[in-house]
Amino acid sequence: MFKVKFSKAVVFVVMALFLASCATGPGMQIGNTVTLCCPGNYDSYTTFGVETVDMPIFLRDYMVSEFDTAFQERGLTRNDQRSDLIVTLSYKHVNLDPETQNIDPFVRMESINVELNYIATIDIAIRERAGGTAVWGGQISRIHSVSPGEYMHEGGARSAFLQTFQDLLQAYPSRMD
Repeated sequence: MFKVKFSKAVVFVVMALFLASCATGPGMQIGNTVTLCCPGNYDSYTTFGVETVDMPIFLRDYMVSEFDTAFQERGLTRNDQRSDLIVTLSYKHVNLDPETQNIDPFVRMESINVELNYIATIDIAIRERAGGTAVWGGQISRIHSVSPGEYMHEGGARSAFLQTFQDLLQAYPSRMD
């Protein structure tokens, strides 16, 4: 029993330290990393569209809005109907405690009275609309601890997401340079 609890604590501490090392600035709690950079013909891309996959409803609008703002700062224009690029924002989470693996943090039953610790990740995949060739990718992530009775809300998260997207997209070739 002690060995299992110790192992869980070690995994949690290691993940916390890893994500803290990826933080984008003082006070930031969202890590980011580029997963694919620069095989595309960036001078020819002027427009982009955005789609989401498995994004919780409460996150969808402001996540897309903050990404949209950050990507337009790189010199592209959003056009969901006719665009050079398609940006896919895909959500997933991993519970850090094996005993809570089957509990969805967004569908909490009142009878489940446990704290959930999980890593929420958003993968950003950018591909050409014509042909589907991947041209850029990144990921943002954050460790969450949610106690029973807490609800998910955006609070101060909007500005943190914008800063994280801006930091991550520094690796995307800018049309403004």
